[in-house]
Amino acid sequence: MRALHFLVLSLAAGGGGPGGGRPGADSARVATLLAALAHTDPVICDLIGDQLGNFWMGGEPGRLGRFDDAPDVQGAKDSLAGTITDPRAVSLLVATLGSANACVRRVAAKLLGRSAVSASVLRGLLDNASPRIRESAAFAAGVGERRETRASLEHLLADSATGPAAMAAWALGELEDPASAQALQGAVHASSARVRLASAWALGQFEDASFAKDVLPLLRDTDPVMRATAAEALGRMKSPRVGAALVGALTDRNVAVRRAAVSALAELRERSALAPLEGLLLDDPDTEVQRECARALGELRASRSLDPLARALANPDPEVQRAAAAAIGELEDVTKAPVALVRATTSPDRELRRNATKALAHIRDLTAVQALADRLGDEDKDVRLAAVEGLGEMKVAAAIPGLTRALNDREPEVRRAAAEALGKTQE
Repeated sequence: MRALHFLVLSLAAGGGGPGGGRPGADSARVATLLAALAHTDPVICDLIGDQLGNFWMGGEPGRLGRFDDAPDVQGAKDSLAGTITDPRAVSLLVATLGSANACVRRVAAKLLGRSAVSASVLRGLLDNASPRIRESAAFAAGVGERRETRASLEHLLADSATGPAAMAAWALGELEDPASAQALQGAVHASSARVRLASAWALGQFEDASFAKDVLPLLRDTDPVMRATAAEALGRMKSPRVGAALVGALTDRNVAVRRAAVSALAELRERSALAPLEGLLLDDPDTEVQRECARALGELRASRSLDPLARALANPDPEVQRAAAAAIGELEDVTKAPVALVRATTSPDRELRRNATKALAHIRDLTAVQALADRLGDEDKDVRLAAVEGLGEMKVAAAIPGLTRALNDREPEVRRAAAEALGKTQE
């Protein structure tokens, strides 16, 4: 923690001034960061490494939301998110790629990938004698999406060390250049499981159905991580020939594989999966699988799924209930609102109430006019708005009194919607 305290103080002292875009960090700032990370807890180091560059430059105006006595480090944060151009900083990052500390090495590679380092230097690092440096350079190439390194990364797929080869496959996936497909197709059959895993994931990034044949056998791999990754990749590829295999994966004993298979089938809009998905929605022991099933059934939009989705509104997990209500709102050719959905519009759970009201408005069941009218007094603006829009689409005289009251709603958006809805009703 003392190292992090030193880092904050150092950054505050070196923060950039206000104004427009800031340059990338200089060598002193990079050295301070790497030294502090080398002496802190590995978990903290990894968290910081993940977040580098994942924030808006400039922060909140006037530093709102910051404690009054907090040092102003925004300029330093911005510089670490920018493109590092200082030659000494770039040299320091290159020199750190062989560090024994994996987290510091990864942070250095991430910053290097987003720096002004030349392609020739990166290619040289990818051919370095040290496996650590080759792996770090591949990560830098992927983070920076350095397409000039594609050929070197393809060559690295055959590296005798697993780390560099697997990272090269990941980097090629980040580049998303179809020219690398043939090399990755070969790497899917590598002796290293980690290289096969990264190559399957990378092929999925191309979203090309012609590569499905290379990944499909991995659905039967003994490693559940491999099976889940294969299912995810197949969903991205959208091949019409993998539906049956993915439906089979719905019965996998591993939860992560089932989740991935559900999401993939939703991506594919696989109609043959309707019955198995409806069954998992109600019976799977994992609530996240159930939530994914509800979302998938909403994507498939089949009216036959109304009953299982309505039954899922009684699920003890609030997230499953919300997903089921939202999915009902996506179904086609539904004209009768289930009782459970009407009941859900009065739930104390605001998000469930909102989703249920939107679904009820989508169905346009004339017997549900009063249920929608009751929601015109809801405390949530989105619920009131959904009720107004739903009543407007129904175009029935019974909705006029409620819509007239909605003309006095405290929210301008609801008032405008009410005026439009009354116009439709009185046409």
